Amino acid sequence: MLEMSGDGVISVRMPLSLFGALRASAARQGISVHEAATRLVSYLPSLSQEDLRGLAEPPKELESPKVSLYIGWRAVDVLASVARGGTLSNSQILRRVLFGLLVCRSLSFVQHNEHWKLQIRIISDIRKP
Repeated sequence: MLEMSGDGVISVRMPLSLFGALRASAARQGISVHEAATRLVSYLPSLSQEDLRGLAEPPKELESPKVSLYIGWRAVDVLASVARGGTLSNSQILRRVLFGLLVCRSLSFVQHNEHWKLQIRIISDIRKP
């Protein structure tokens, strides 16, 4: 479940290991988890509804805390726009994209015409070290 406040803050239940992966990724980049989530959400429009439905949901864990992330109104609007017209909730989208990018590596950032976007990785690419 995802909740949004009037301040551009979203709250989503996230498996503890996935939140740990987000924190580690943000730390490697020298940014906060809030900034990492904001940046990630800005790339969501590059994925289709079919891409999003094809991403795996992270495994259930005993501990799935509610994480509040300040992503700002622009990112909240982007997330709502991506979810609109699809069958996935905002929470499912965030969890699947984080899991695909940070854990199972089924997503990657690629550059296309001088712009970065998220792209589903081809199976043969995933097997390469």
